[in-house]
Amino acid sequence: MNYTEIINALQAASLFDLFRLSVAIRHEMENPKKIKEIRNAFKEGDTISYFDGVTNALRSGVVIQKNIKYVSIINTEDKCHWKITYPIINLGNVKTDIHASHPAKLSKNNLKVGDCVGFNHDGEQITGIVTRLNYKTISLITVDQRRWRASYSCLYKIIDADLAKRVAELDVNN
Repeated sequence: MNYTEIINALQAASLFDLFRLSVAIRHEMENPKKIKEIRNAFKEGDTISYFDGVTNALRSGVVIQKNIKYVSIINTEDKCHWKITYPIINLGNVKTDIHASHPAKLSKNNLKVGDCVGFNHDGEQITGIVTRLNYKTISLITVDQRRWRASYSCLYKIIDADLAKRVAELDVNN
């Protein structure tokens, strides 16, 4: 499924259209037959991939216990215990990235925590790593550990392996 095309189509939808679609989608996500198919596709001890809506990225975890509505896992990155719902499990290794339809327009859907971005602040180019996706802004940290918030409309995505490596060495969660 091409998420970019779907997002582009949804941008033209009215709020009522979006609400109606959300109800239909929720009904499909609660479909017992679909949940049973997913529940039977893995067992305790398996490593699974799931989509984290907060970071807008895929995460992985080891299954501890399967319940009717939830799966208890240990996240492989932070070693924390989580209860996740079946619909967020990515069994088919589906690519979840959504690309901007226009190169200069980024949104919450196009970014994830850990992405390198930049913006212009009073003539100074600020570049850093996304630490949080807010409703109207992103939070980021620079190499010199300055923290910034910027509107999505001001951002541009950058591909800078050196910057990513330097900022990754920092603890971005402080």
